[in-house]
Amino acid sequence: MGVKLVGAKNSKRTEYFLMAAKKLRIPVDFVEWQKINGAVWQNDVVKLDPFVFKESVLSEMNGLLEGYRLQLEKLSAEDCRFLNSPEGILSVLDKGQCKKTLIKNNVSVTELLSDKVRTIEELHEIMEKQKVSSVFVKPVYSSGAAGVVAYRRFPGKNREVLYASCCLQKGTLFNTKTLYRLERREEIQPLLESVLSLGVIVERWHPKASFCGKSYDLRVVWQFGRMEYVLARQSKGPVTNLHLNNAPLAMERLGLSEQTMADVENVCGQAMKCFPQLSMAGIDVLLEKGTMKPYIIEINGQGDLIYQDIYDENRIYKRQIEMMQKMCSEVRNCK
Repeated sequence: MGVKLVGAKNSKRTEYFLMAAKKLRIPVDFVEWQKINGAVWQNDVVKLDPFVFKESVLSEMNGLLEGYRLQLEKLSAEDCRFLNSPEGILSVLDKGQCKKTLIKNNVSVTELLSDKVRTIEELHEIMEKQKVSSVFVKPVYSSGAAGVVAYRRFPGKNREVLYASCCLQKGTLFNTKTLYRLERREEIQPLLESVLSLGVIVERWHPKASFCGKSYDLRVVWQFGRMEYVLARQSKGPVTNLHLNNAPLAMERLGLSEQTMADVENVCGQAMKCFPQLSMAGIDVLLEKGTMKPYIIEINGQGDLIYQDIYDENRIYKRQIEMMQKMCSEVRNCK
């Protein structure tokens, strides 16, 4: 019985989690996902890190993620406790279902326009019906902005613009680490059609707060009932993910008011109550331009990797390990 980590060998997540455990002098049993079927479960407290997918062809991602979902479902039957249960991770993996759960519980979220759009014609129809000229189109199962499209249409001017970190090469949709801006219809339409074929949700493109001429949103790491870490992500474009050469920004530089931070904490707390099987999550929060009202963009049940933390205090992982050890003690005392 002890602390167990399931993850990928030679990843930053694994390296710094084990480094934190060594510093705390708490033993951790590490199991690779590829060797999970041979693992022995003895009432352990387990953290499940995500698969590492090297595949860049977006059309292949749904198949890979289906295998991941099946593995999570299988693990849910094991005799152990989880930092985040497989059911909890699955409950937010589907972006559409996650957002619907939040809406049902009256949590402030970026507006969901549809989860049934499959063609450009249907997309234009929903935009016209909702009187929206700018939207985000997101694959239901993706992370790190893979396949995410920011699309703006100017019907009166017969113009449109699209931002995406994916590209079409000989009819195949590849994920990249570069944000592209397209304005020519003959480039936009085939790429947009390919993204829509993956199965997507469509959200209103809300105006974000800005700092020094760049828009930003927040990544909040929430764990064990509180905000553990908050980081701003700045961008000149509409997509703020840091791996796209966007700039992380320390929160103190923003000079946000106590009320704004209290509002962010409150909405994140409300969101986490909707998913009681999650002890931890990475929560993306939009602050609306002008009002500074916070909206939940999405929740990642395995979104706790913050480079600014692991290279500094590594406090996110340290706290996880301390709490997992405490959970182990509770299990022993109950026997």
